[in-house]
Order: sequence, then C-alpha cells, then structure tokens
Amino acid sequence: MRDNKTLYLVCNAHLDLVWQWEWHESLAEALSTFRIAAAFCETYDGFIFNHNEAKLYQWIEEYDPPLFQKIQDLVQKGKWHIMGGWYLQPDCVMSSGESIFRQMEKGLNYFREKFGCRPRTAINVDSFGHDRGLVQLLRKSGYTSYLVGRPSLEVCKAPGPDFLWEGYDGTCIPVHLAAEGYNSGLGKVRRKLEYYRRQEGTDNSVLALWGIGNHGGGPSKEDLDEISLLQKEWEKEGVQLIHSTPEMYFDSISGSELPLFDREIGPSMPGCYTSQVRIKQTHCLLENMLYQTEKLLAAAEIFTGMEGDWESLKQAEEILLFNEFHDILPGTSVQRAEDAALREMGGAISLLEKEKTRAFMHLCRQTEKLEPGVIPIFACNPHPWPVKAVLECEFQLQDQGWDYTYTDFEVRYQGEVIPSQLEKEGSSIPLDWRKRLVFMADIPPFATAALYAYPKVLTGKPELPQTIESEIRLEGSGGELIIDKKSGLISSYRIDGISLFCPGAARLVVIADNEDPWGMTVNSFPEIIGEFTPASPEQAGKICGLDKAIDPVHIIEHGPVRTVVEAIFLYKRSAAIVHYKFQPITNKLDLEIHLQWNEPNHMVKLSLPTPWKDAECWGQKMLGRARLYENGTENVSQKWISVCNDKLGLTILNQGSYGSSFENGELRLTLLRSPAYTAHPIDDRIILPQDRFLSRIDIGERSFLFSIHGGERECQLNTADKEAAVYNEAPFARSYFTNASKPTAGGNIKIDEEQIQLLCLKRTDAGYLIHLYNSSSQPRKTRFTFIEREIMVELDPFELKALHYSQGILEPCGLITLQDTL
Repeated sequence: MRDNKTLYLVCNAHLDLVWQWEWHESLAEALSTFRIAAAFCETYDGFIFNHNEAKLYQWIEEYDPPLFQKIQDLVQKGKWHIMGGWYLQPDCVMSSGESIFRQMEKGLNYFREKFGCRPRTAINVDSFGHDRGLVQLLRKSGYTSYLVGRPSLEVCKAPGPDFLWEGYDGTCIPVHLAAEGYNSGLGKVRRKLEYYRRQEGTDNSVLALWGIGNHGGGPSKEDLDEISLLQKEWEKEGVQLIHSTPEMYFDSISGSELPLFDREIGPSMPGCYTSQVRIKQTHCLLENMLYQTEKLLAAAEIFTGMEGDWESLKQAEEILLFNEFHDILPGTSVQRAEDAALREMGGAISLLEKEKTRAFMHLCRQTEKLEPGVIPIFACNPHPWPVKAVLECEFQLQDQGWDYTYTDFEVRYQGEVIPSQLEKEGSSIPLDWRKRLVFMADIPPFATAALYAYPKVLTGKPELPQTIESEIRLEGSGGELIIDKKSGLISSYRIDGISLFCPGAARLVVIADNEDPWGMTVNSFPEIIGEFTPASPEQAGKICGLDKAIDPVHIIEHGPVRTVVEAIFLYKRSAAIVHYKFQPITNKLDLEIHLQWNEPNHMVKLSLPTPWKDAECWGQKMLGRARLYENGTENVSQKWISVCNDKLGLTILNQGSYGSSFENGELRLTLLRSPAYTAHPIDDRIILPQDRFLSRIDIGERSFLFSIHGGERECQLNTADKEAAVYNEAPFARSYFTNASKPTAGGNIKIDEEQIQLLCLKRTDAGYLIHLYNSSSQPRKTRFTFIEREIMVELDPFELKALHYSQGILEPCGLITLQDTL
C-alpha cells in the first residue's frame, strides 16, 4: 500500500544560550556543532542544515571567522539555511510587544547584512507559550508563517498541528505546532521518521524536525546514512523524504484551507510565570527604563540640541534582548545563570541611568530667581498626555539641624500651592537634614515642570495620628479604605459608595507547590495550606529590629497626598510587611509588600476577593488584551489585570508580577514560589538528591508593588493601558539647581486620544522612529503633535503603527526597516 506522502526533513541543532550552563559553555557548543554541521553540508548531497538565532552567529563571527565565512558560502549555495531570523528564541508571553519587535528587527537586520537573506518562517520551538500579539508583529515584519513547539495540541486546544492563527488585531498567519519535539537523539532518526510517517499531515505533507539535540548536536553521520537508506526504501512505498527548510514545508501547504484558531497558544509551564521573580522584576525595570530613556534622549536632542549617547542605549537593548531568552526570563536556569542575568541587567540599568540623567538635566530650565532656602524641583513626564502623579524627591538641607526644630516644606507649582508632605527619608541620621518630599502634581505632556519647595521651620516633627479603635478608617474624595486592626486586612475599599473588595482582602495565602520551576505537571496552584497572620506586638517589634513591642497594624505616614498603614504578619519561619498607601485625592490604593520568605516548595499569592461572583477577569497581553481563565487555571498577563462585572471594574497594575489565577470573583496575584533550580520531572524518578542542602529559588527578602483603582467598567478597561504605562514608565522628580535661565524644555509631543500610546521614540540613522499603538478594541483617530508638525493618525483596534520624522517631515513608514526585501 502506497502512502503518497512527503516528509519535509528540517535538520536543526537545539542550542540553549543559557540553561544548565552559562553563555560561554553554549558558545563552545555552538562552535563545535556548527563546524560539524558545515562539514556534513559539504559531504552529503542534498543535505540542508537549518539554524536560527542571530546571537549564535555573532559568536561564530567573533570567535571563529573562518567558520563564519564557510557558513556564509554554504548559505549562498543553499546548503545551510538561516531559519527564524530572530535575535534569539525569547519568552513569548511576558516580553512586551515592543521588545518582541526588536527581537525580530535585530535578527533580521543582522542576517540581511551578513548573509543577504530574509527568512519568511519565524521559529520559536522551545518558548513556553505564544501570545496572540505575535501575529500582528510577524505579519508587519514580513513573515508568512510561524513554527512553534509548545504546548501540546491537547493543552492549547488548537484544531490541529496546522492552523491559521488570528491575532488581537484580526490579522492571521499560518502556524505549525511541532509538539512532538525538535530533536531525535543520536542514531534514532529512523524511529522519529517512522512516527512522522504515521501522521496524516496537511495535503499529504508532514514537517519532520530532527537533530541530535539537546545542548548542541545537529546531524550525525549515523543518522544521515540512515536517512539515505530510508529515502530509497520508502520511495518505493510512495513516501518521499526531502532535506528541506520550514519555508519549503509551508509552501507545500499554502493552498490548503487551514482551520482558524483565535486563542493564545498556551498555557505552557505555568510555574514560569513566577519562578525567579527578581529576574522578572529586573527585566521589567530594564525594559521600562530603556524605552523611557530613549524618549527622553530624543526629546533632549530635539528641544535642546544635546547629543545623546545612543551606543550606550544599543548596548542596554542588547542586554535586554539577551535576557528575554526563554530559559532566563521564565526562571528555569541554574542559580549561577540567574546571578549572571541580574548582574548584566543591572549593568544595563546603570548605562541607562547615566543617559536618562543627562537628558533630564538638559531639559531642566529654571524660571525664577530663588529666595534663600528654596529648593528647586523638576518633575519630568515622559508621556504624550498630561499626567497627575504622586512623585517623590529626596534632597539635602543647606545645613544640618542639630537643634530639635523640624523643617517642613510648602510646594508651589506655577505659583499655586499643591498637596505635599514629608515622609521618612532613605537614610537614618537623627538630624533635621535629609528630606523626602512627596507631592501630587499635574504635569503637561512630554514636559519637565519646575516646582519650588519653600521651607517653614516648626518647633518639632508633627505627630502621626493615633488609632485606638479596632479599625483604621481613611477617607478620600468619594472613596474610603478601612483596615481591620485585628486581622491587618482590608475590611472595605469603596469608591462612590461601591464596594470593590469583600472583607478580608489583601490576605497573603500560602499554596502547596513542589520543586519543579516550570510547573510541568500542573496548570493551576489551588491548594491553600496556610496564610500569613498578624504578628503579636512583641513579634512585630523583633521583626522591625526594635527592643520594644509595637502595634503590628499602625500608621507610619500621613498627609494630604497619602496615608501609609503598615501591617506586619508571620507564617512559620517567614514574615511579611505590607504597606497600604491610600491617596485621598484620587482614591487610589498602592500596595507595597515585603516578604522575608523561608519556605521551600511553597507559593505565596495575594488574595483579592471581589463581591462580584459573576465577574470577568481581563489582562493586558502583548499588543492586546484578553479575557483570562476564570476557573483557577494559572494565568499570565503583563502590566495590568481588571476584574469586571457588567457595570463596574477594578484594575490592578503591577511591576513585573505576571502570574495570577481567578475563580468565583476572587483574584489571586502570584507573588513568588520556591522550587529548586532546574529541577526537571522525569516520569516517577526522585528529582532531588535526598542527602544534602540545595539552594531554592526566591528564598530571602523580596518586594512587590501594585496599584489599585476602581470605577465604571468601560472606563477601567479603556484607561488600563495608559495607567499601566504611567505606573511602569513613571514620571519622576529630582532637585537640581540649574544655571540656565530659559523656560523648561519639551512639551510639544502630544497625543489627544489617551488610548493611543507612544511605545517608542528613538533616533535612527535617518531621523527619529515613532511607534504608536491603539490599546482599544475600537478604531481610534488622534491628533499627533510632534515638534512643529501636527497630523491626524488613524489606527485599527490594537494596531501598532510606525512613523518616521526627519528634517521637518513626519510620515508613516514600515515597521521593519531593511535595506530591501528579498
């Protein structure tokens, strides 16, 4: 019986840049693997070796130039295929859309420059799930197909291995899900090909990934000889084995009518949404700082004529992209790789801080002659809309105050007094000297505003409010927060008379977990085995390092801008310090959680029960938003989550906390988990040695930040992206005595529609690149003001659009800028 089937053999070598090893070991494996593969390309007629990831080729170019030149020759001869075209295989659910675009752009430009080629099929066979926002990016970057490897068809509910994937913006791309894996083992290719032969395929075409893998190892002589025998043997039975590329396979099924799939390709490895939380938080900080610094540097160049150090920003960008690798950002690497990633990202943040400060100082201009003792403060808004923000600024008094008087300040902006207060400074020197000023200001779009702090000397430091009742009640303009002193939890959070939480909100629950950082065998973490409870006064004093007992629930800051309530909790060997920061002017509630964690194989979630049992749960996704799982399945989302009923909504912003679950109106934000490093389940084998200590992930002190607000449903959903952008790329304030006399610079970059975001503003070789994004599910039209130009821009739902500015001309451009398209 003849099968009449074609197997498209795609030989590859899976090389994780970082995993159980650091990058230099992967470099050595890449050199060895590529040398062997190049030799086989020259030896075996018709054989094609496929490999992706520009970073690996950069290493070859740097460490073995003759091998690199040989690969260039093989590419020209069609014996070696550059597949994928990205910088590397990143995480595809937690990285932002702008970051993923740069993964594509950096890789495609490298391969265009070095090899004169342009892959059409994107490849991410090892990433743990794929966000629907990828579809728009792939299409607008010129890709015609996408090859993925995780999760299984059963998990993601895809209609088959080949399907048409629809993005949030309505665009589609053909996808092949190779859930059977990318490798075949040494000398085992026959077994893998026999498996592929049994598959039905699309139009009698089957994509067959093979190669020794894992950690190097592409083709082997044994397997290539076996394939040569099988080609002759199976041809008689109507089965063709063709050495090929991913593009050849997708071309073979291009005439097929593929089933439509309009969901994420996931979930996959839900433990990865939380493991190694410091990596996630540092990545979030670096990502936000890079894009904020680019905007400020561009503004400083445009408005002041300064020359920015864009090479430093390119270095920081490369570090960001490298650490989005799918075993770094998800937290599945060994401990020394985690340490290396934190070092590298910290270095990139330092580079950016220098350029951010330089740009900021160029944008600062003093407008008044100052009276003695007056402190100038400059507040910077890096967003194209006006922003009302709470800002903090530390500075030093002119002289140390050794007497017992206390210097307070009144802050004026444009001649008007604005809400302000002093809070505990970062240092602890018992003198009237160092100050932390907290104030709320309305800052114009893309502007640096000058404010002035006028001193007023008091006879002593004001006393904090004392609470002897059973609750702490804080009232705002239409809002109210009540903290129960016995439990330390939220009894009530109301806005305009509407309850947003059930009593007992902000409970820190402890969840049963295990040693597996991936969460390979689960899709949820439902089992509560304990919770943090209030410390006794004696315990609270010890946790604070004091020689006395203190009330575990008490006010630590109070003023017109905000009141801060501190609550101290214990669970076995661990402690939690929660700061509730309520803003009476805006009714926003910020949560700052410090965990001192020492419980291996456990997870901590922040429980936020709402009174809406029929509620929906929505989350920010890559260039989109989606309704999340509402059955307790672990969710992944980016900078915000909203819980809504048909009329009301509650939005929670975060800074690097991606995991959560939702069921029966209760949202649980996943804070951390403490599995072992790279503890990989294999059947029923015991994973960890039972005779020694092993370090666990995220044991120690970890901190988490959230901002909460509620109101009308559509308003919450429509403003969530803007609020999240402001929370993550936050306006900031610094004290600076400038000698310039011109007005503050900036302010002439504006977007009228608040649902349109400025994701990118940076200098290119030919001018300035601008990325605008419509965060709405409806088409939007906005007036975009850029320096002296003003144009109307129309964007479809969730559309990302690129503009280019040069020599007074502002016009749309393509998303990917290659010299030409092959």
